[in-house]
Amino acid sequence: MPDANESSRIRLVLKKVAALLFGPYRFNRIYQLSSANLAPDMPSGTSFRGLDGSPPASLLDPKLSERFWYGGDDAYGYGLFLEDSLAAVCWFWGPRRFDDPLLWKLENGDAILVDLLTASSHRGHGLAPLLIKYAAAEMCRNGWSRLYTWVWHTHHASYHAFEKAGWRQIAWVLEIQPFCAGRTLRFCWRKRLKRGHGDAVRPPQRVGIG
Repeated sequence: MPDANESSRIRLVLKKVAALLFGPYRFNRIYQLSSANLAPDMPSGTSFRGLDGSPPASLLDPKLSERFWYGGDDAYGYGLFLEDSLAAVCWFWGPRRFDDPLLWKLENGDAILVDLLTASSHRGHGLAPLLIKYAAAEMCRNGWSRLYTWVWHTHHASYHAFEKAGWRQIAWVLEIQPFCAGRTLRFCWRKRLKRGHGDAVRPPQRVGIG
């Protein structure tokens, strides 16, 4: 049986071989809001507000300040405040702004959550699911029909936050560029619900983009 160092070397070699064969890749879970929920009750000392493209003057966290570039045309931002201090932000884009058909294609009435961040000093307190619920309720109240997001396949904290907020995974999307040849292949496994049998996965779809 190989020791820990040898196992580490084997994994490194396999990663290099995979990088050579498949080139740059993206492998994401696609989530959709399963039902339009009412906005959650606000805990004491907590407030939610819509955001525009300018960070509040009182915002001190540079990481949150950087997220305001997501604002602008066809962008919809929401913030969670603790005692008037911005603690978490999220942004949705509509179909005029979001242009990544290999990842997911939006129709009229669709919006996709493109960014979610909690300030490092406020993580671990369940703020992300709370903000997701509030923001989704506001988007639905404002007339958006379907809400989507994507999560990197190994980002457990993110997809658990969405699942806790009532979202459901509907697909896997894998994109690869074999041998870095510039041709992207997209594979999409869509999920469907079988009565009494949990989630079943449909056969993959493949799209080649030259």
